[in-house]
Amino acid sequence: GRYRDATRRTTGRPGGRARGREAEGREARSSRRAHGHAREKGGARKKTVKGKMKASALKSASASVSPRCTCTEGGGGGGVEARTRTRGQYGRTGRRNQSRVVRNAGLIQERWNTHKANSRVGNTGMQKLHRNQMPMGSSRCTRVAAVSVVPVTTNAENSSTSDSHFDLKDYMKARGKVVDKALDAAVPEAYPEVIHKAMRHTLLAGGKRIRPALCIAAFELVHETDGDENEAVRHNALLRKAMPTACALEMIHTMSLIHDDLPCLDNDDFRRGTPTCHKVYGEDMAILAGDALLTLAFEHIAAQTKDVSPERVLKVIAEIGRCVGSHGLVGGQVVDIKSEGKEMAPEEGLKTLEYIHEHKTAILLEAAVVSGALLGGATEMEIENLRSYARDIGLAFQVVDDILDVTMTTEQLGKTAGKDLASSKTTYPSLLGLEKSREIADELIEDALSKLDEFDRKRAMPLGTLAKYIVSRQS
Repeated sequence: GRYRDATRRTTGRPGGRARGREAEGREARSSRRAHGHAREKGGARKKTVKGKMKASALKSASASVSPRCTCTEGGGGGGVEARTRTRGQYGRTGRRNQSRVVRNAGLIQERWNTHKANSRVGNTGMQKLHRNQMPMGSSRCTRVAAVSVVPVTTNAENSSTSDSHFDLKDYMKARGKVVDKALDAAVPEAYPEVIHKAMRHTLLAGGKRIRPALCIAAFELVHETDGDENEAVRHNALLRKAMPTACALEMIHTMSLIHDDLPCLDNDDFRRGTPTCHKVYGEDMAILAGDALLTLAFEHIAAQTKDVSPERVLKVIAEIGRCVGSHGLVGGQVVDIKSEGKEMAPEEGLKTLEYIHEHKTAILLEAAVVSGALLGGATEMEIENLRSYARDIGLAFQVVDDILDVTMTTEQLGKTAGKDLASSKTTYPSLLGLEKSREIADELIEDALSKLDEFDRKRAMPLGTLAKYIVSRQS
């Protein structure tokens, strides 16, 4: 209206339209001064309206992206706080530019979520995205200020769950129930009663069920499903294809625990918070119970796996057999026994310790992940990536076990604490100290998580979160 009035007053005179615009500009500036937009005193140069609009839009975008992140002006995360202006004060141009900033802030949030899922965030829980890390197309946002995105954590978050969209505790509880039910059905009470009771004593005494969980998670990561398949169909596929192997892995793990607890080996009185198998049923029945679980594991895979090609089932059996034999679990146990009380140079001791951990513990975790991938139809490249992931988390698992043995109590662990120290076993803390041992475990998990970069982030979340749980567990 002011523009029309000004042009009417100047119509018909030379240069009238230009003078009309000038008059409109004077009225507009007068109107802004009337609304409190006066020039700053002392001759200081005021920011342009466009610059203020961008700063305000950036601040508004930071509030609208996510309640879990904070956008600040200034690349270092401190910077100068933008002055607040409402979008309406800057008209259509302001709203258009602000929407660009909001979209760019959304890209920043997406980039942050990807970094978080890949565990590129350090122990401080902070990761800054600087100008050279911004997504393509975000130049308008970076011209205003470099942006840092910092996660805001709450006390209610579970320390073992690094992503608010995935609850590891619920995941493990749900998978544990399914695995326990399948194990109960796989080893029923039968004649002769004593041997089957001895088998079930340790097998069904609880436990974290990490090996079955890893097998299932790897299967679900690579298993192709139709988009219209419902939860019941996917669950049935899991039970038919992967659950027999998941149960077999837990049987083999339980066998190793029963034999490891015997007086001729580690001579332990408690396992999973209950008296060990030989304390309840005698050494003879404990040895036989372990033997029975080992043979039953391979029978269970061969007889109960459905809807998987025979070639892949044979590969699973061969993979697990290799991991359990003299080049795997048994070999690691042998070197462990022969190394007790033996004086070794630091370099030799570290090399021997790595061999023990890789073969006594890590190799069965490797078998779990690789078997799940084979049953799910993974390619050779996917299998090798997952194999490397499993080796890293397996070694980290045993490093953490060594740490817990000297930092936790028997009640907390569910088994006798301090056994390694008492038997003069070579461990990471005894060779390198607690702090360096923790650093090694963290580095191994970081390497393991990098192997999951080639997979879908959402589907890889169980494996990624399980890896982080391994270094944060307390038992």
